[in-house]
Order: sequence, then C-alpha cells, then structure tokens
Amino acid sequence: MQLVTTEWAEAYRDVWNSDEKLRKKLKRFDSVFKYAISDREDLAPMIFVVEKGQVTYAGADNEDQKVEFDMWADSSNWQRVFSKDISVKRAMMSSGFNFKGPKLKAMSNMRSFERSIELMIEMPGMTI
Repeated sequence: MQLVTTEWAEAYRDVWNSDEKLRKKLKRFDSVFKYAISDREDLAPMIFVVEKGQVTYAGADNEDQKVEFDMWADSSNWQRVFSKDISVKRAMMSSGFNFKGPKLKAMSNMRSFERSIELMIEMPGMTI
C-alpha cells in the first residue's frame, strides 16, 4: 500500500482508531494532521482530523480544515523511518523531516506522536 494515498489514509484511520492505548492517551486531544511526501508531486497530501483521540476524517486535503500539524519529508527520509534506520523521535527532530505546528503541544504529546508514526510503520505492505 502506497503511503499518502486515499487507500492508505483510510487504512491508517482504522489502525489508529483500533489502538486503544493511543486513543486513551489522546482522549482530550483535538487536532488536524497533514502528511506529505515532498518529492512525490503525484501524491496529494492527506489530512487526518482527530477529535478526542479518534480519527474522524482521513483523506484528501479538502482545505476546509485548518491544519495544526503539518509533517512532510522526501521519499528517502520517510524510507529511513520505515526501515527503522532512524527513530521516529529523531526523525521528527531532524532536518530531513519538516514539521510545522505548535511545538509545546507536540512535545507534551511526543510519545503519542511517536506511537502514531509507529502504527504507520507496522502497517503491512507499505511502500514509500
């Protein structure tokens, strides 16, 4: 399954929502995430609306939502994370990954952010 596609977004939503521990940690968390592969113009960024820890929308950026956390990297940097050459936390802090969003909110939820990316990595048949 190709990262940052509608098929992936819907599958990732289901994986996120089935992770009880993640949902519980984020039960008071509302946000909108955007993920993109910067060197793949053929793949539109995908957004995820999270309400009380549950993904309520996953799919194409319809621009009706104000994105709070925007994360993008080129294919090689996404691949480094998926192959576990670099940890999720290190990737999020590295120059290879770009991240826009409120840093304090991100840092206070870092473990949950890491877990959300780990869920991506654990999805079977993922391609970058």
